[in-house]
Amino acid sequence: MKTMLLLTTLLLGCTANPAASDKDTTSGIDDSGLADTGDTTGDTDPDAVPADITAEISDYVSTVVIVRWRTAVPTSGVVEFGTTEAYGHVTPATAEATEHEALLLGMTADTEVHFRVVNDAAGGSVASDDYTITTESLPSGLFPTRATGTAESWSGGFQVIPLQGTTFAVVIVDAQGQYVWYHFVEEVGNLMRAFMTDDGQYVVYCLAGPQDSLETGKVVKVSLDGGSVVETPFPYIDHDMTGLPDGSIAAIVVEDREGRSADKIVELAPDGTLTEIFNAWDHWDPDAIGIPEFEHNWTHGNALDYDPVEDVYYFSMKSVGSLAKIDRATGEVLWTMNGKLNQFDFGGAESILMHHQFEVLGDRLLFFENGPVERSASRAVEIEFDEVALTAHEVWSYTSDPPLYVFAKGDVHRFDDGNTQVVWSSAGQIQNVTPEGEVAWQLDLDLGQAITFVQVIDSMYGAR
Repeated sequence: MKTMLLLTTLLLGCTANPAASDKDTTSGIDDSGLADTGDTTGDTDPDAVPADITAEISDYVSTVVIVRWRTAVPTSGVVEFGTTEAYGHVTPATAEATEHEALLLGMTADTEVHFRVVNDAAGGSVASDDYTITTESLPSGLFPTRATGTAESWSGGFQVIPLQGTTFAVVIVDAQGQYVWYHFVEEVGNLMRAFMTDDGQYVVYCLAGPQDSLETGKVVKVSLDGGSVVETPFPYIDHDMTGLPDGSIAAIVVEDREGRSADKIVELAPDGTLTEIFNAWDHWDPDAIGIPEFEHNWTHGNALDYDPVEDVYYFSMKSVGSLAKIDRATGEVLWTMNGKLNQFDFGGAESILMHHQFEVLGDRLLFFENGPVERSASRAVEIEFDEVALTAHEVWSYTSDPPLYVFAKGDVHRFDDGNTQVVWSSAGQIQNVTPEGEVAWQLDLDLGQAITFVQVIDSMYGAR
């Protein structure tokens, strides 16, 4: 059942009651039910006082609270919120206007949320009294998670996780491994990548069509309140995508030629324009590099990343076992590492076998290595490389104890504190590992739930 809390004067002009029953309802409260914050430096403008405050649970996401209020003159405001009157969280400031709306994000289900509105005013700011609203229960289909380790031992903030298996959904979990946001994917398809946009307004995910109908692929943009879902056709999208600073999306796209297929990089601009940046067919011959004829997709691109500083793409290809650095402006291949297209000297050591996701860390590369089936153990591997001398060597690796073999997907991320996140995708497990190989934090999903590629975010409000 949807929860709605009306906090201010209604038809009879009654003032709202503050959350705490023993709190004075008149002292320091004006006709709108608001209290001075004590931060004002002079007389505040009464027209800037927030009024008609309402709070309700989103119809689509039971953990999202929508707070609305009005002011008599255009002004800006925020909502402070949390599980106690200490709050600890604050929304981004609203634009200067008389009608205001803010989303309270990052709360768990069945949780009492304290909040107050703080508005700018001439001479300082004014804040409402403290009020509460309780988030609702999670819907069926979101199976319990099990987090081992404290929130303090988790190196990040939140994780955007696409789920495949028993449930197809994009979820966001907090440092305790609890769901704070979700969106169910109704269609059958390959749910590969999901990420929050930099402005914190949307979660975007790509849904590749079934292998016999890849032309039905699409990119879906979901607002954080869950109320807006916009689908954009992206034919033949497959495996991965990445966001660009201008709001464009670059993706791996399959192209068939003469009964075989290979991958290209295509950008989807905000206005819907599709632009091809790179095409593997233009650079390599599958027969010349020894790809067996039964390998229908002879590149099998499985991971893509973009570096805005150099304006280059990094593109992983599973079937050839190689990672390519590609100039975005020209489509030129600057170098290829590993596998059949390798240009680097690994000093005679074994190179990376069957890798999926990766992360570029300056002169180092962090890979998730699935490894061959007969090894029965996947791992995270860090490579130091010199792209001028074309040399590379392994400097760190981690294998779970007991070993886990991930036959599909797999992801890695390096935190600022030196810890490494390892996503054991098909095993439904995420680990936060120290440089010494100790597990500081671990998240497990129920059997039958697989994780694809994970985005770590510091804030539920994007980069601000």
